[in-house]
Amino acid sequence: MIPDHYRALGVRPDADTREIRAAYLRLMRDQHPDHRPGDAAAGDRARAANAAWEVLGDETRRAAYDRLRTVRAGHTERGPGRQTVHRADAEVAFVTAYSDERQRYRRDVTQALVKFGAGAFLVGLLMLLALA
Repeated sequence: MIPDHYRALGVRPDADTREIRAAYLRLMRDQHPDHRPGDAAAGDRARAANAAWEVLGDETRRAAYDRLRTVRAGHTERGPGRQTVHRADAEVAFVTAYSDERQRYRRDVTQALVKFGAGAFLVGLLMLLALA
């Protein structure tokens, strides 16, 4: 089951970005663990608000999240004459929104591995030349 980010921030699903940002900042100001030492529940609420802001603060992620909520709601509410959407469709909707982020991550990892490999090759070559 996916978390309800709108409920975590205390906003309506049709709220605009400014309302969501204001709710996030208010929650972080009130519930941040640095402002409430010793309150473990405040830390959990702050983490939930942070996760909600990561999704709802970005328009692309928010659109994917809304599509996923719609698909999941259609999947769980089975009734007569209602078309059921399968989980694979929800996964496709979720993955499509994050494909750019995934490609950027793959590119960064590949570049890091190439740099590491080139550095290891040069160190080995220098050691070989030093021993010769």
